[in-house]
Amino acid sequence: MKFILSLVALLITVSSCKSNTEVVENSKTMQEHLSGTYYITQLEGNDITLNKLEITFDETSNKVNGTAGCNSFFGNYSKENKTITFGDIGATKKLCSKNIMAIEAYFLKSLSLVDSFSVDANGGISLLANDKILITATRTAQTTKKSDEINDNYITAVKYQTSTRGFFNFILISKNKIAISEDRSLQNIKNYNIDATQWNELKSLIDATDLEGLFKLTPPSQNHQHDGAAHATLALQIGDIEYMTPTFDHGNPPKAIEALVNKVLSIKENSVKQ
Repeated sequence: MKFILSLVALLITVSSCKSNTEVVENSKTMQEHLSGTYYITQLEGNDITLNKLEITFDETSNKVNGTAGCNSFFGNYSKENKTITFGDIGATKKLCSKNIMAIEAYFLKSLSLVDSFSVDANGGISLLANDKILITATRTAQTTKKSDEINDNYITAVKYQTSTRGFFNFILISKNKIAISEDRSLQNIKNYNIDATQWNELKSLIDATDLEGLFKLTPPSQNHQHDGAAHATLALQIGDIEYMTPTFDHGNPPKAIEALVNKVLSIKENSVKQ
């Protein structure tokens, strides 16, 4: 009887050890799992939360993409246990302010140096090079109300540009003025005052715009590709960051920005008539 009880106790102990081992192994597997989107909070210890950098891993294809602050980036990566390396990273070619571009360049350079990663208890990650943390990111985005982000303490402006082979028109509207030019080099610019009421109406449309979604808009027509319409782009300057749409047909903007474009053109026409 004692032998049987001892055997049972031994089996329970072995089973318990096996269960604990499986929990540890499952925990390690979960920690090594990277798929999903992360929001960059620090770059070598510097808080860059407001720059809204993001990185997304797809472990089914070993692809990586994200937002580097101004431009979107994309590429591939390889991972084994806690080691990770990034392949050639490509990026779009949009230009922003010098400060934004400097952070972007530093971030992309840091990615190329990364050789390992760690995952914290909340699912956030740290990307390291030679055991030094270069990039820290979380699973949860920092929430900033657009009404707080877009205010008169920031440089807020709307830029609308149209062109054909023989025609060019540039409109830049900010709180205090509207600048208009038909000179491609922008050497000759006419400035006009803007009515406070018109600015407030325009700013309300800016506040309602999905800034991060502007570059993803799909033009409803493509006549500009074969000279059937003037090329047009809309850009919103918010602080140091410029958000720009893809090129679309002048006179037929994407629905999401139609009211904003019409308001810009209306303000321009009213200013010129003064």
